[in-house]
Amino acid sequence: MEKQNNAILYGVPKVAYGQDGCTPFPMCIHSCAKYLGLRVDYTRAIAESGAAFRLAWNTACWDGGNVDAVFTFDDPEKTFRCGMRAMEREFKLFRRTPETKKEDFMDFICGEIEAGYPVIALGIIGPPEACVITGYRDGGKMLMGWNVFQEYPEYQASTRFEENGYFLTGDWWENPDTTALIATGTESVPPLTSIEALRNAAEALEGRMCGTYAKGILAYDAWKNALLCDRDFPADAVLPLLVERMMCHGDAMDCLSDGRSHGAKYLRRLAEQHPAMASGLNAAAGELEGIPEIIWNEMIPVLGGWERGEVQMRQLARAENRRLFAGQIERMKAHDERAYNHIRGLLDSNR
Repeated sequence: MEKQNNAILYGVPKVAYGQDGCTPFPMCIHSCAKYLGLRVDYTRAIAESGAAFRLAWNTACWDGGNVDAVFTFDDPEKTFRCGMRAMEREFKLFRRTPETKKEDFMDFICGEIEAGYPVIALGIIGPPEACVITGYRDGGKMLMGWNVFQEYPEYQASTRFEENGYFLTGDWWENPDTTALIATGTESVPPLTSIEALRNAAEALEGRMCGTYAKGILAYDAWKNALLCDRDFPADAVLPLLVERMMCHGDAMDCLSDGRSHGAKYLRRLAEQHPAMASGLNAAAGELEGIPEIIWNEMIPVLGGWERGEVQMRQLARAENRRLFAGQIERMKAHDERAYNHIRGLLDSNR
């Protein structure tokens, strides 16, 4: 069938950072599922993708990409596979390689859109985070949809907007962070079992090194050590350096606040469904809930608010505050360790 020149799917829910979520991939899962009439809320999407239980810290540098859901597991594709299982859809990923042509991406996107399915993409606007493609113009040269970075000033030169709020951009292929496409119009597959979901949660939580990245429970130590490195916070630090430090610290807080609260909510749902495991599931959920409490009740007040402005940067740079945060990070780590042990106990008793 000949490809259309223009096609658009109206009514795909917006994907944007906010109180309803701040992890782009499960936000995209939730948006696409809602559009397609599937009962997959954000809690299920972030928990079953594993991203609710992630924490990663690059020990080699202050890395603004630490928070990316791709670091949930050691296999970078696993969180995407699990996310599509949450949607009960077969996983179909088209990754960009040096041999991939722009036309190959265009054909994939146009085929899905014409069949009535949004496409989840990595990149398009800004970093290689997930976004939703909801339509195209000029045979696929211009793409539209929702991207959490679409209104950031640094991307406005190449971005326009449709009346309904969808971004419209023609520079998506030139963005080196446009790295993959995920279909949502694939065959239906069975949902994850509760044991599979718990096994994935334990895998994400487990402390380990993957290359230069400390992951899971071990990431707390890397985060704490970075904050305690006084030479990384010189007295005459220029603002861009403090911006970088605050971004990494703030992203870790957001990752935990968002992830652990929804992870706990998901475990409590499982407890209602599985009375025999309810005690362990509720105990694990209670530990996870303790982490956002520390962030919101103790860490954020010291910073002077949840924003990432100059006030928060200056407060983070103060040595006495960073030492205070180190103790709070130790306590959050202890919560995750106990949650992990409860989940491992459930898995061991259900072999």
